[in-house]
Amino acid sequence: MKEVREYILNNWEKTFHDPSEMRGDFVVPKKYVSPSIGGMYIDLYYWDVYFVNLGLMKDGFDQQVENNLDNMAYFIDTLGYMPNANTLADRSQPPLFCSAVYDYYKHKEDKSIIAKYMPYIRKEYEFWQTQRMTSFGLNNFSTNADEEFKMLNYIHLSDRVLEKRETREEQLALAMDIMAIAESGLDFNMRFKTERSKIDAGSFLHLDLNCFLYEMESKAVEMLQILGENTEPFASNRAVRKALIERYFYDKDQGIYLDYNFVDNTFSQIASAVSIYPYAYGISTEAEGLKKVLKGLEFDHGVTPTPYRGEDVYYQWDYPCAWPAATCIIYKALKTLGLNEDAKRIAKKYNDTVDANFIKTGRLWEKYDAVSGDIGQSAEYDTPEMMGWTAGVYVYFDEELNNENA
Repeated sequence: MKEVREYILNNWEKTFHDPSEMRGDFVVPKKYVSPSIGGMYIDLYYWDVYFVNLGLMKDGFDQQVENNLDNMAYFIDTLGYMPNANTLADRSQPPLFCSAVYDYYKHKEDKSIIAKYMPYIRKEYEFWQTQRMTSFGLNNFSTNADEEFKMLNYIHLSDRVLEKRETREEQLALAMDIMAIAESGLDFNMRFKTERSKIDAGSFLHLDLNCFLYEMESKAVEMLQILGENTEPFASNRAVRKALIERYFYDKDQGIYLDYNFVDNTFSQIASAVSIYPYAYGISTEAEGLKKVLKGLEFDHGVTPTPYRGEDVYYQWDYPCAWPAATCIIYKALKTLGLNEDAKRIAKKYNDTVDANFIKTGRLWEKYDAVSGDIGQSAEYDTPEMMGWTAGVYVYFDEELNNENA
């Protein structure tokens, strides 16, 4: 809708901040972008920036895209990884820096972009391969927090996830689960539910992270080939990772990918949006599995991160909320497999829902209700006004839809 595009175009720069405005212990070198114009989300958040950049590139804000990459590179150089946010440095978030560099390179068609950021891609990759590796040869989300900060997370978030523990040891273990899921960006939903806990992340191998790292390895190989440089260790690790993903995450009985519970030797009970990630990043081209998962996630006004499960606990990255990040990855999966009409339908549902709520409120929102079409609600916190990835994904979808109709 023209009015939404104009609103976004007129408000992008209100989310750009001078480095002196940054809270916490760090000062980035360039202007940074926040998800919201005001309120609680005025910091720099990792995976939000990836989706913001999709819109900024379409709207001609190339300098801010490069600023964003420079700021992420600064954090990677300083900490060894890009943190969840400048005020949340105990953990990272989905590793999309390499993909963001690749997108910007494709946008500008300038291989000097690859040369500029490749050292930081390598350094971030080392973090994931050394500090987030499991004995299975796959990677899991976690945290770098000390015991005191873990306890603070337990105190502040145990009510939010509806889980309590008695002993300090048990509380620390629950805090690890809370913080690992926070690092995944999908905080929270029930894909790690077991008989022991609603969020038993420590009992699972994490499908989404390994899909993101497979994509990092794939894009790094392609960019290193462009530079004429050695593609190791990305190429060999990618081959190993793909085999391990097929071994541990693919449920042959259902014909879909799921997080793997290595304690109980079972799969996740929930085919979430994460089950679509292997199709988005070229790990599988089997369309039937994708369609099977999508059927449980698609509703009249969008797609949800998890299906409806009757009388169950529903967090915010859960039914019935439609989030732009998950919607975008699902869209890319459909496009990757050539399911263009399905992709178009998903993109249109999302943008139509944004349009309808913009007409009613004059604002964009963090998430929407895929069932009712209203602003998304959850028990965890009130849904804030937001530019951020809502604007980025809206612009990206609008351009994609317009190109298809041209």
